[in-house]
Amino acid sequence: MPSRNILHLALVAALVAPVASTVAQEFPTKPVRIIVYVPPGGVPDGVTRMLAPSMQASLGQPVVIDTKPGAGGINAVNEFLRAAPDGHTLICIDQAQWAILPALKPGGYGYDPLKDFAPVAAVVRSTIFVTVREDSGIRTIQELVALAKSKPGSLSYGTPGIGSIHQLFTETLNGHYGINLVHVPYKGGAAAMEAVLGGSIPITVTSAAISGPHVKAGKIRRLLAATPQRSRFAPDTPALADVGIDNDFGGDVGYVARAGTPRPVIDKLAAAMSKAAEDPEYLKRVEGFLVEPLLRGPDRFAEQIRADVARYAKAVKLSGATAD
Repeated sequence: MPSRNILHLALVAALVAPVASTVAQEFPTKPVRIIVYVPPGGVPDGVTRMLAPSMQASLGQPVVIDTKPGAGGINAVNEFLRAAPDGHTLICIDQAQWAILPALKPGGYGYDPLKDFAPVAAVVRSTIFVTVREDSGIRTIQELVALAKSKPGSLSYGTPGIGSIHQLFTETLNGHYGINLVHVPYKGGAAAMEAVLGGSIPITVTSAAISGPHVKAGKIRRLLAATPQRSRFAPDTPALADVGIDNDFGGDVGYVARAGTPRPVIDKLAAAMSKAAEDPEYLKRVEGFLVEPLLRGPDRFAEQIRADVARYAKAVKLSGATAD
């Protein structure tokens, strides 16, 4: 005869299933807010704005984009963690928030990506590059390394912030080449690029999307891609395999809800993103933005986050990067 505990669990399951189904059917009951950790101009913001119209059509509610730049994404994460776990608030993040920052300062930022995030979907991959002004006289990564060795600690590089994949990539270059490029964090890749164009700093590490127009205009030169193989958006620019570095710093952009959000709601959000990400007009715009489309649903995205947490913990340790 079944025990009381088993009967109790069966009764609870029978009661919860219809409630979850009803929640999913009714969701969303108000606008869906997507918090983005970079200001307008960056890849996460641009991609979110491309997805939003189709998502609105699928969900039947407005999709509101709320930018909270600064502190490498911590400002955005803190805002996100104050939201209810009901699916009406998502955050757009990348490896910095789900893997690198927690590795730089374990427990120090007040969240655990494996416990506090409910993955919804990852939608694009962005390639980042070491870039300098075209008139800098630096033509190759080898020339930059030689200059850095001749002037230890005198060359600075800008990134979208502390804990970004851009910082980790460059600190890995520091270790690989035995140089000391000095990190200067900005509130986004566009701001770091403007600093290079204005002469405030000599180097920035930034995406194809941000560097592309300036390369086309003859103002910026790309020296090295942060991926194993050359980017199809910059086939003449060397990649990591070309310089003997066995690693990959391609940046994925994804969306998570609060942990505790009902799975049927997660699935509904994922379906809306999937439909948006397969729209021909969206794909055309993504191509023009110089990022690679991809689509990982909740389970595959969760697997990626778990793998990245382990992988970047090792990468941070080897690079010597810090949160300071």
